[in-house]
Amino acid sequence: MTRAKKLRKSLSLPRFQPMENTPLAVVADYLNSLEVTVAKRLLEEMLVMYFLPRAHYKLGGCSQQQLTNSYLISRRMAESHFGIMALELGLEPSVYSCVSVPLNQAPAPLNDTPGDSQKLSPETPSTVEQAETPHSSLIAGEESVDLMDQLFG
Repeated sequence: MTRAKKLRKSLSLPRFQPMENTPLAVVADYLNSLEVTVAKRLLEEMLVMYFLPRAHYKLGGCSQQQLTNSYLISRRMAESHFGIMALELGLEPSVYSCVSVPLNQAPAPLNDTPGDSQKLSPETPSTVEQAETPHSSLIAGEESVDLMDQLFG
């Protein structure tokens, strides 16, 4: 079975030249200090993690489930990156061990029986936990084509 040749896309941006003594300049200095392949991979990961759900939304052409999946995977990638960063920086566990509360868990209706205390519904697995897969990389070469086809059609 022969594979079709993949076409390359080009990102047309003006040259990246931040002003000295700005946070962006610090980032530029850091990226310039890395090997070119390492810096390129980090930029690719950050761009995909941050912009893929936005691109799916803005450009359309994907289902609501695909949009949800790309958001959840991007969120998982970001949480992973920030956890690793905190460990690399030697930060205290209290800085990076906070647990986010799923937004989809709403309180249950109040029980109308007199004398009963107000109770929330029993915890159910969040959409994030249900939709997560063991694969979280969206960068080409980091994951199989089958997984990407399943996620994004």
